[in-house]
Amino acid sequence: MAIIELKSVRKSFGALDIIPGVDLRVEHGEFVVFVGPSGSGKSTLLRLVAGLEEATGGTISIDGRDVTTLGPAERELAMVFQSYALYPHKTVRANMSFALEVAKVPREEIRQQVDKVAALLQLTNLLERKPRELSGGQRQRVAIGRAIVREPVAFMFDEPLSNLDAALRIEMRLEIAKLHRRLGATMIYVTHDQTEAMTLADRIVVLDKGVIQQTGSPLELYERPANLFVAQFIGSPKMNVLSAEVAGSTLPAMSRAATHIGIRPEDIAVLEPGKGHLDGRIEVVERLGSDTFAYVALADGSLLTVRAPRDSSASIGQEIGIRFEEGRIHAFDGKGVALPS
Repeated sequence: MAIIELKSVRKSFGALDIIPGVDLRVEHGEFVVFVGPSGSGKSTLLRLVAGLEEATGGTISIDGRDVTTLGPAERELAMVFQSYALYPHKTVRANMSFALEVAKVPREEIRQQVDKVAALLQLTNLLERKPRELSGGQRQRVAIGRAIVREPVAFMFDEPLSNLDAALRIEMRLEIAKLHRRLGATMIYVTHDQTEAMTLADRIVVLDKGVIQQTGSPLELYERPANLFVAQFIGSPKMNVLSAEVAGSTLPAMSRAATHIGIRPEDIAVLEPGKGHLDGRIEVVERLGSDTFAYVALADGSLLTVRAPRDSSASIGQEIGIRFEEGRIHAFDGKGVALPS
């Protein structure tokens, strides 16, 4: 386990600032997820921590040791990438052993360490196979096992599940969560998938254009987003956002400073027309088995997503009233910053 600390860390390419300045502390054994859209700087920030990119400014320390100018090997971190990067001609055992062999660890110690990690990851029966004989999920487990056998001070994951199909992503997400509980290791994980972030993280770091928008637990970010960007990035379906002009007349308690209000799909009730805060017309209905989502057009052309019961009778073209759960309404000012409730 390790404490990783970034102080005023910057990364520029010429006059272009990719990371204009980040301060962040990752605690012992913490699972921190960097999340954001493409181009948000999340992978660049991870690579700066790992030593795969050179910082333009600031300091990076691991357990109080300044590693800013050290190479990846000297930082004693392990990386797991989106691509498995396995040696195709080597067996699973040989792939997992390779880093220890390069470090000249005694052969018997290597065997014991690989066997222990293989048992942890349910790879024991696959140790003599080649990568081409494995499924995508098995290959990713081998890549993770190769990282574990080195006994690093912390693990770095760069979108490790992106190459897997939907079912395997869910399976591997559970495996990584269980692995973190077993090892108690410090982990930094990069993803563009906010569902992965919500289900894996102790703490999420939301990035946009290289700037940290908010850090906090998954529930904190979901229930108390700091700004409009976080409000609409965290959550699936995303938070509904309306102009205060549209919603203001029906929500008299709303702050005068608010220019927009936000409401989650599950915090909207469907009523008879004229009996809610606003009226609308159902444009699309999605029935997903456990959930039904209705997309409701308002008079100004705004489209709201409403989560309805699975057996809802909602139908396309239906005129409805919608009522917001008033204790769950979020208000934002002209700069998109959340206002106190």
